[in-house]
Amino acid sequence: MSFQKINLSDLKSNAKVKPEIMEKVWLLNLDQIESNTGKVLNYEEVPFQGIGSSTIYFQKGTVLYSKLRPYLNKVVIADRNGFATSELVPIVCNEELIYPKYLAYFLRSESFLKFASNVVAGAKMPRMVMSEFWNYEIPLPPLSEQKRIAKILDKADELRQKRQQSIEKLDELLQATFIDMFGDPVTNPKGWDLVKLSTIAEYFNGLTYKPENVVNNGTIVLRSSNIQNSGLDFNDIVRVNAKIKDKIFVKDNDILMCSRNGSAKLVGKVALIKNLNEPMTFGAFMMIIRSNEKYANYLLNYFKTLAFRRQISTGATTTINQITGAMLDRISLPLPNDMALNQFTEIAKSIETQKQRLEKQLTKQENLFKSLQQRAFNGEL
Repeated sequence: MSFQKINLSDLKSNAKVKPEIMEKVWLLNLDQIESNTGKVLNYEEVPFQGIGSSTIYFQKGTVLYSKLRPYLNKVVIADRNGFATSELVPIVCNEELIYPKYLAYFLRSESFLKFASNVVAGAKMPRMVMSEFWNYEIPLPPLSEQKRIAKILDKADELRQKRQQSIEKLDELLQATFIDMFGDPVTNPKGWDLVKLSTIAEYFNGLTYKPENVVNNGTIVLRSSNIQNSGLDFNDIVRVNAKIKDKIFVKDNDILMCSRNGSAKLVGKVALIKNLNEPMTFGAFMMIIRSNEKYANYLLNYFKTLAFRRQISTGATTTINQITGAMLDRISLPLPNDMALNQFTEIAKSIETQKQRLEKQLTKQENLFKSLQQRAFNGEL
C-alpha cells in the first residue's frame, strides 16, 4: 500500500497560542530529552520571570523537534504546557490531517533521521535547514491508519522501554545493596572509620575549549549528555583538536561527575569509566574523581546517595548548580574495610554483567523497532 505525501508545513495548525502566565512554569532544555525515544528525563520548573527571551511557548500536545544536532534524534510530544529553548521547533498539528503520535514516530524514524542529518548548516553547531524541514514530504495515510500504526509502534516501544527500565532497576538494586551493606553514610550505623574524601581520591575539572577547536576527527570530550545509567553513552559526542594535559585523559576506574549544569538535577550525575577503546578527555563542566581501584564502585554509589547531596549543600543558600573541589574537600565519609569493599566490588561487577546482557537484548529490540517503523511508513504493516 502506498500513501499520499504532504509537506510538513501543510500539517501545521494556524491557531495562535498565548503563553499561560503562572508563578512557575516548565522549562524544557535539550539535555532533558532522551535521544530516539522522546522520553523527558527530568522536569524543571522555574519562575515565570526567569525563563529568558530565547525561549518558545508551547501547549500540551505540541510536537517539539530539535533542530540543533538533528542526528541526536530528539523529538517529544509535550504532556503539559510550558516553555522550551528556541532550539526546539514547535509543531502544532492540524489534527484533522495528522495524529501527533504518528508525526513524532515518523520524525524519529531512520529514514527521516538520515535526511535530517544531511540538511544542516554550521560545522561546529549543525542545525537543520528549516526550509528543507518544512518542505519535506511525509507519507500520510488516513487518520484511522495513522492511529493504528501509532498503536503498533506504542506496543513495540513499550517492550524496549521495559527493557530499559530493567536496566535502571539493576542500578537501583546496587544502590539498595550499598545501603544494606554499609548503612546510611549520614548516621554510619556500622561504625566505619570516617575519612576525608581528599585522603583517598583526587579530583579535578576538565578541558576548556573553544568552538573553533571542535573537529570531526579528534579527541572525544566527555560531557553531561554522555552519562547514562551510570555508564557512558556515545550518541552525542564532541571531538576537539587541542593541547591536552596527560592528567585529564580519563582512565579506567575514574568516576566522571557532572560538576556544573543549568539543571540542578543533573549536577552530581556520575558514571564509572570502564573499558576505554580510545583516548578521551572531559569538559570543564565535568569533574574526575580518581582513586584506587578498590574504592571506585564504593565511591560511585556513595555519590548517588542523599548523604552526598546533603554534604555538598551544607551552608548553601540556593539550589546547587555547581560542585567544586572546595565542596568535596569538606566531605568526610565512612570507609569500610577492604573485605567489605572487595565484596561490594564483586557484587557490582556481577550486576554490571547482567546490565550488559540486558543492553544487548535492548539493542535487538531497538533494531526490531526500527524495522517496524520502516515497514509502517512504507505501508507494509
